[in-house]
Amino acid sequence: MNELTRAIKKEKIESCVIYKENSVVFEYYKNWKIKDKQYKVYSITKSIISALYGIAIQQGDIENEDVPISNYFSGIEDTKKGITIRHLLMMSSGLRWSGNAAMIPTKNWVKFILEQPVESEPGTQMKYSCGNSHLLSAILQKATQTSTTNIAKKNLFLPLGIQNFNWYHDAQGVSIGGFGLILKVEDMLKFGRLYLQKGEWNSKQLIPAEWIEKSTNLISTTDKSSYGYHWWIMNHNSVDYETGKTYYAAGRGGQYIFINQEKGLVTVFTSNFTDDSSSPKQYFQNYILND
Repeated sequence: MNELTRAIKKEKIESCVIYKENSVVFEYYKNWKIKDKQYKVYSITKSIISALYGIAIQQGDIENEDVPISNYFSGIEDTKKGITIRHLLMMSSGLRWSGNAAMIPTKNWVKFILEQPVESEPGTQMKYSCGNSHLLSAILQKATQTSTTNIAKKNLFLPLGIQNFNWYHDAQGVSIGGFGLILKVEDMLKFGRLYLQKGEWNSKQLIPAEWIEKSTNLISTTDKSSYGYHWWIMNHNSVDYETGKTYYAAGRGGQYIFINQEKGLVTVFTSNFTDDSSSPKQYFQNYILND
């Protein structure tokens, strides 16, 4: 791992932790404070939302992914009544998305998202959108009569021993589904390990194994990427690749959680890039996955 250390020291990567075959085999921190730092994990929040849907469906709060969103929001236009939870999870709602900069200044984010025109038939076209994720958080809160933050705390974070977290919410009290979470490096690793262990933690099944399999399988693609239910999929061109399937959660600025079941591998990167750098992804592929 000396080559990896030399390489990432030159970058704005603040930490890299590798867990393989039941133990941490590599840790890099730019300085000693990083280990206890709470990170804005941005779009890694989306993968947490995905996990919470697996739990909510198992617990009967939501029937399944094919429930239309009109069951939770009144007054939806006819053109939007075909949108389902599944479409939101796979980023194919068809709703126009102009970016966070357009949504954030508005007084009611859910209203803003639902008022966007439909640009493509639901289920036909993937378009990455924090709006879809925020609607999922709002639906979860309506279905359970509590906040997404509380659902995560009770069903996910406390069982994993995650106590030092924060989840921002909008003006209406909806936990921000697309980018609202703050987590420590060790807690990002715990979440990755939970998926590696197919939803089991301390002999308790926190997330149904079937949901983990379904949500991390290839569902939709663009020219450059592959997507499941709020998880990115790597190596999608062949089912026979040597390293097996790798899926990952990714957040703005270089925050990543990579999971490879076949290798018993979880890797966490936290970074301080000012753009959506994919450098950690390249380091994972070049130095870790094929090691």
